[in-house]
Amino acid sequence: MNTESDEALASTERLVLREVRSHDLAVLERMWQDPVMRRYLGGPVPDEVVAERRVGDHTGSLMVTKRSGEIVGWCRLGRYRTGDLELSYAFLPEWWGRGYAREGCAAAVGLAFDRFPDATRLVAVTQEANRRSVHLLEALGMVRVDTFDEFGARQVMYAVDRPHSIDGETR
Repeated sequence: MNTESDEALASTERLVLREVRSHDLAVLERMWQDPVMRRYLGGPVPDEVVAERRVGDHTGSLMVTKRSGEIVGWCRLGRYRTGDLELSYAFLPEWWGRGYAREGCAAAVGLAFDRFPDATRLVAVTQEANRRSVHLLEALGMVRVDTFDEFGARQVMYAVDRPHSIDGETR
């Protein structure tokens, strides 16, 4: 019998990161269309795009749940247009301010280089006006490496390099 912990790709004291399942799509659709969550992402995704995403490839997508199974957010490890490994994330507003985003994203960062052994760095892009996201990326140890205008707003790219191993110790 599979349990939540059997399917975990990563876990923390409070959270579990697991692959996206078909029954998670309703929560993902909310994340794609919620105006509060999409404030810094260009607004709600149109219905036709939601329909495409519903049947799209969710490889690299991770649901972030409390140990009870209740979904608090989503992280994705995939490729950015530069070829770098990218962390994307969204957390439900009712869980904001409790440290779940930091904890869940830290667990995803911990998985990143194991799941993508050819990646030399991990990037994340956020709108500069999204101060909570900027603070989150800095709390994860990511460093600002670029700024640019896109989607009518100033964007900021953060990055962290693959940890180096010397004599079996990560540095």
